[in-house]
Amino acid sequence: MHLSECYRLLGVPRNATLDDIKVAYRRLARKYHPDVNQNDPTTIDKFRLVQEAYKMLKDSDKEDLSKELFSKKEAANAPRSQPTPPPPKAHSKPQPHPKIKIEVKQVNNQVDPINSDPELRLKLDMLRRVQDLLKQKKYVVAIAVVEGMSERFPTSPEVIHWKAVTYHRWSSELILVGKLREAEIYLNKALNTDPKNRELSFEVKRDLERVQLLKTKN
Repeated sequence: MHLSECYRLLGVPRNATLDDIKVAYRRLARKYHPDVNQNDPTTIDKFRLVQEAYKMLKDSDKEDLSKELFSKKEAANAPRSQPTPPPPKAHSKPQPHPKIKIEVKQVNNQVDPINSDPELRLKLDMLRRVQDLLKQKKYVVAIAVVEGMSERFPTSPEVIHWKAVTYHRWSSELILVGKLREAEIYLNKALNTDPKNRELSFEVKRDLERVQLLKTKN
């Protein structure tokens, strides 16, 4: 992958600083992370490409910095021609050596954008908790958590997605135990929560048809 392609993937200009590159990488990594895109397998490749682009640009920046420091060190160690001092005057006092002023620049550590944003960190932690609860089949608790998140982050695409997924997972469990009326309610909730998710909508509509079929048989 060429460096120009890396800049294009991260959406930053060629003259972007390393801090700009880090911010762009973290934004895209959150967007394409597999944990929040389990129903979209294409994001795995996007996430991998973003990681590779960031690594190449970060390594390139380190290499450029090493070259710069090496060239400065070479220049500092290079022998310099010294002018011939004039002969000392009679009874003249020796001149003191001039003082050399050394300027020390402090490097401020950059703050991690994720850790510096408590709201974002809270949302990511709660999304992980919802996913763990679903793995443990604690659907009722997962619904309570994700509905609370929906009140706090009503426009977050990740929260909307996992709210619909949680409703759908719970409806599937209700179908298995024969609670068809409750299953139908949560299937409609899942459909209304994230209607733009075509893959999820397809599965929900298929389950709704299955519920209707089971109700007619009963």
